[in-house]
Amino acid sequence: MKISDKFHLEDINKLKNTVLSGKTEDVKWRIQHINIVSKLLDENKKEIIKSLSADLGKSEIEGLSEILLVKEEISLTKKKLNSWMRPKKVDTPFYLFPSSSKVIYEPLGCVLILGPYNYPLLYLLKPLVNIFSAGNTAVLKPSEKCPETSKLIKKLTSKYFHKDVLLTVEGDYKQSIKLIDQNFDHIFFTGSTETGKSIMKLASKNLTPLTLELSGTNPVIIFKNANLDVAAKRIVWGKFFNSGQSCMAPNHIFVDKEIENKFIEKLKECIVSFYGDNPIISENLSRLEKKQFTSSVEILKKYKKEKRILFGGTFSKKKLKISPTILRTKLNETDILQKELFSSLLPVIGINNKESALKQINQTTKPLAIYLFGGNKKIHNHISKLTSSGTICINDVMLPVLIPNLPFGGVGQSGIGRFHGEEGFRNFSNQKSITFKGFLFDSNLRYPPYERVKKFLKFIFQV
Repeated sequence: MKISDKFHLEDINKLKNTVLSGKTEDVKWRIQHINIVSKLLDENKKEIIKSLSADLGKSEIEGLSEILLVKEEISLTKKKLNSWMRPKKVDTPFYLFPSSSKVIYEPLGCVLILGPYNYPLLYLLKPLVNIFSAGNTAVLKPSEKCPETSKLIKKLTSKYFHKDVLLTVEGDYKQSIKLIDQNFDHIFFTGSTETGKSIMKLASKNLTPLTLELSGTNPVIIFKNANLDVAAKRIVWGKFFNSGQSCMAPNHIFVDKEIENKFIEKLKECIVSFYGDNPIISENLSRLEKKQFTSSVEILKKYKKEKRILFGGTFSKKKLKISPTILRTKLNETDILQKELFSSLLPVIGINNKESALKQINQTTKPLAIYLFGGNKKIHNHISKLTSSGTICINDVMLPVLIPNLPFGGVGQSGIGRFHGEEGFRNFSNQKSITFKGFLFDSNLRYPPYERVKKFLKFIFQV
């Protein structure tokens, strides 16, 4: 579908009118369309996995993970939606008796989802489940960097959904700009912080509210008492899953100098165990996006010249792959520590104490996640109070993405707004307050002249 001058008048209005008709208020309508998402996934698993492999070189398990995470969202939503939709009573001050207050959740209207290239299915369909749960319609814009997946999503959504419920628009960034210019009721975007800023600027023209899931320079801190074997396995898995092209991937590691060399050896062992002696040919290591590959190779060459590559460092321009690589980095190298690497490069920084790591973390933009291994509750609480991030995860990585009802999102430069589960339902709902006041006890105190109400106010509010 091409964007034309008629697009706003005809197609978006149809999608909005579906909501205005009132039929999306019904929980049955919402569950029906969430079930259609589930059916689409169930009946087209092989095609989806094949397209993800063609675009990104994803292994079958990586492709399947995108499907399963959407299915988890569907399962939770179907169980809980009735309770989420229920109006919430709010206490009303006694001096306003007789009166009552409540909050109801109404649909926003038509929502635009701008999908990323790294998880081209997951971050279209997972927010879509939240959008349907709130009774909205949607327009999907898949990433042009994944042409096979984009084409498949358009084909499947056209087959499974009516045009007055869901539309898919293909195209490059110019098409995205044209879409953002339309009068949507909400925009959901997953991608880089810089692109998020541009979208926010464009959306301000219509005062369109936004959910921005952005970059994450996610630090890891390894304490001396951490289980190094388990920590290494979990970090290597989370860092190099999708070749590090995950907003929640560990970005760099701060490790106590006493255990630094030992921990680096553990990381090396895990990389070989997971990806073999030649990771470039491993089916479990996915491709990098072209621009990401080029910028990552430049960093790699710099570290190679300075002889600071501790492990890995091989790459293939033909395959667009960089082997899992460990880099020796220093605390003062802000150019690398303040950058979302989004690749299979893993800087390791030896530290004398946690304060030096916390100082560096607080000098950078607020991360999407902070990962802690070892320590104790006192240390965890201390770090939680002294830092700001979208989430803190203790003794594991990537976990918050896997918990459907845990609000997910960033803070500051790492994002605006939350989704997943009930938070996703609320994010795409208008929380409308309703107040009822009875006709009994209509006191004249509220009406002019106001002299007679002064004593009453002084007594009640002590002013």
